[in-house]
Amino acid sequence: MRPLILLAVLAALPLSASAKPEEGGGASASANNKPPSLESLFLDYSHTQLGAVSKNEAKKKYLYTIQLEKSRMMHRLLRTVYENAFDLYKQGDFDGSRDITAKILAMDPSFQDAAILHRASIELNGSARPGASERSLVENRFEEGMALYRQGRLVEASDRWEESVKLSPGNLKARYWLKRVRGELADEHFRRGQKAYQMHRLRDALDQWYSALVLNPKFPQLVGNISKVESELRRQEANDKLQEALNLYGQGRNDQALKLLDEVLTIEPGETKAQKLIGEIRLEIANQYVTEGRSKYKGRQYKPAIDAFNKAVDYGYDPRKANHLIALAKEQMNKEADARRKRVEDERRRQEEEEARRKAEELRKQKEAEDAAQAKQQQEKQQQSQLDANPPAEQPAGPAPNSEENKRNAIKHWQQGLQAFQRSDYQKARDEWMLCKQFDPANSDCIAGLQRIDNTYGGGQ
Repeated sequence: MRPLILLAVLAALPLSASAKPEEGGGASASANNKPPSLESLFLDYSHTQLGAVSKNEAKKKYLYTIQLEKSRMMHRLLRTVYENAFDLYKQGDFDGSRDITAKILAMDPSFQDAAILHRASIELNGSARPGASERSLVENRFEEGMALYRQGRLVEASDRWEESVKLSPGNLKARYWLKRVRGELADEHFRRGQKAYQMHRLRDALDQWYSALVLNPKFPQLVGNISKVESELRRQEANDKLQEALNLYGQGRNDQALKLLDEVLTIEPGETKAQKLIGEIRLEIANQYVTEGRSKYKGRQYKPAIDAFNKAVDYGYDPRKANHLIALAKEQMNKEADARRKRVEDERRRQEEEEARRKAEELRKQKEAEDAAQAKQQQEKQQQSQLDANPPAEQPAGPAPNSEENKRNAIKHWQQGLQAFQRSDYQKARDEWMLCKQFDPANSDCIAGLQRIDNTYGGGQ
């Protein structure tokens, strides 16, 4: 019997952190074959076919449900193990009972039956006559309860008699006094609840009456009173939240007011005031978003305007009107985008044309400069070849400068050069005027004629 009990307990207990895995492949095999936890199985949506849970509130409720289910399964398992421990206790195996209850309490310290059995097993461990010791322990617990009851310490007396009943379920005397003291405690809780209700402390009244209901589930009229007070408490909480929502609405804090009104409807689903106020607030918020969207539209901020119109729909604005406004915003946004693209394209084309004209002008100027340089070089070559072919005649050295003879010769050559110039014999004219300049360097007519030939004809033809 005992090996089976220990196997059940060890199967329920998690693997100890101090346990060492086996060497080699055994460790990896045991790790791979480790059974999944209850939570992982519940969270495996593909197995449970629940689909994805998106909202945070839904996730919290779902995980809370998982924890409740785990707690229920664990309690059922521990209850089975406790029954085996109690069998060992009745057989006088207090050592085995103590070990099992210690493991139960390690897993669930709030397991009161296991705690009672554990204390009794410790007290009776090592006794020479287990049966007599057990009866003596139960009787001592009962007498302690009677002493406490006479002192008016009803709660402690109830605990002692409960231990007696747990350790000896067939003890009718302990059962009678336990039922009696629980009835008296229930009456006291009921009386305190009535007093709290008269003082309009509804939550305190509920606490007292629920305590009475736990002690005496068949307490007359208690369920009706609890239902009535719970209804009043819900109305009170709903009214308080409704008043707070009205204050927030008056302060312009519409989002917070809506959250409180949703809580009001959660408490009292049929609260018409809350429903009406929710409709008004949602309509006001929707109109605010529409106004904001129109303002953004006028400011040519089309994407924020579209977002505002969509939010207005979330708060109950007419979807058809919102879709019309959104379509206008998108159309205008597309038009302006096309206009921007056209302006960018025109500017790019203008810059390209300007660059092409600039390059063409540079090429033209460069070609003109090259042509002018080539023409000048060619003209200089022609003049040099003419000078080489017809060198000017050497003139005898004249008399001293500024003499009358030199001036007359200068005038003579000036006139001959002028005649040659009139005949378009510019080379002859240039030669004569050069001689004129040699005879009279101060003769301005010769100098002017030479300059005219050089400037106009580049030194002659």
